[in-house]
Amino acid sequence: MKIKIALLLVSQLLINITFAQKEPVINITFSKLLATYDFAQKLSEGYPDNEFKKVFTSSKFNTQHYTGLIKQLDTLNIYESYSFQGYPVGQKMSVMTTSLIEKNLITSTSIEEFKRHVFGIIPNEELFTFSSVISKLETIYDSLVFTPNREKFTSQINDLKNFVQKANLSAFFQKGLAFYGSSWDPAIPIDIAILPSTGKGGFSAKAFLNNAVSEVPVNFKDNNVLFSVLMHEIFHNLYDGQSLERKLKIQSWFNSNPSKNSQYAYLLLNEALATALGNGYVYEQITGKPDQSDWYHLKYINLMAKQIYPAVKQYLANNSQIDKRFVDSYVASYDSSFSGWVNELDHLFTHRYVLADSSADLDYFRKNYRYASFYLAHTPVNQIGLEGLKKTPVTKLVIISSDHKNKLATVKAMFPELKSWKYKPQQEFVYVTTLEDKTRLLIINRHSKTLKDLMEKNLKNRRIE
Repeated sequence: MKIKIALLLVSQLLINITFAQKEPVINITFSKLLATYDFAQKLSEGYPDNEFKKVFTSSKFNTQHYTGLIKQLDTLNIYESYSFQGYPVGQKMSVMTTSLIEKNLITSTSIEEFKRHVFGIIPNEELFTFSSVISKLETIYDSLVFTPNREKFTSQINDLKNFVQKANLSAFFQKGLAFYGSSWDPAIPIDIAILPSTGKGGFSAKAFLNNAVSEVPVNFKDNNVLFSVLMHEIFHNLYDGQSLERKLKIQSWFNSNPSKNSQYAYLLLNEALATALGNGYVYEQITGKPDQSDWYHLKYINLMAKQIYPAVKQYLANNSQIDKRFVDSYVASYDSSFSGWVNELDHLFTHRYVLADSSADLDYFRKNYRYASFYLAHTPVNQIGLEGLKKTPVTKLVIISSDHKNKLATVKAMFPELKSWKYKPQQEFVYVTTLEDKTRLLIINRHSKTLKDLMEKNLKNRRIE
């Protein structure tokens, strides 16, 4: 499909929802450029099997030329990030070049415009190669995904347009601003991209900067759920937009809470709140009844959101901000219903910092614990890495596979909690303790066994006993 035809489609599918002067413009759009990039990512070797891979593998495009282009995307040096100083760890999104790339794919109407906007964000050679590959793969995306589903997807977008125009999105947005104690400049739009999916399951969504992206099966018809998910993502934007002062105040309430579980409850806060507000409150407001199905695909977020929903609903009814009373009640809910989660690796590893001698050991966690809201990983184990790990209040993993005696001694000296710890460097082991910052530290000393074997032997059923 030629670019100018794609642009016409974009303009036809664009929704501008303008509120009163104090609210931003909400743009709901289909972006062919972003959809092509998303399609290419799902075709990469490292991505799990999916419908796009099946369709591509059986198509005429499964040639050395096109598979080479897909592999070329994986080799590009486009991944850089920076964090905002002073903000609590995990409570303010870092700015990633990939987010800026996706943001400009959404808002650009051509690959040439995209290049102009992204110029300087990533190295020139990488930008030009990236743009060239996306242009070439757009033909495949058109042929295999968009054109066969154009009629269904266009109808789906139009139905969503009509639904959103009738929904009181402005009121929900204002409720979120009041609850989070956040602010928003109406000059900044919220750009939401809807991408068609050929899968038959649920849909995915993510938020970054002033954007949200949701991939929706073309046969999906429940706009009540879809709208709730979109609001879920918008609430993430509002949480991220809280001032430094506000972030530090909320952090102080968690830090002063005496519960041994307060830090892990804190790390769960962002997703639990967005789910309670979007999938809980918004859904109930537009349908007249709570959603009886799961609100989130991960049990920890789903159950915590449902547990705190009555309190969240009351705060929203009173237009009240999150305060210390809310935080203490939130932590008490975690303690009373879910205190055992601090022994479950799937919960602990959603916020993790991994330091390992072997890059293969880092790959183990990426493959076996794929869901991570916060993830740092470095190699090898050394003094500098341990200093960074120590000051980061998330689950900490140190996997030593070389120079065992010296590195174990360095780890022990780094953490006062290990003062009385006794170990034998020549033996393989997994040691687990709780640190002063209320997070878990796992030290794995590996010689001949694989990390997988050590984990399964010492942490059976993905639990700490």
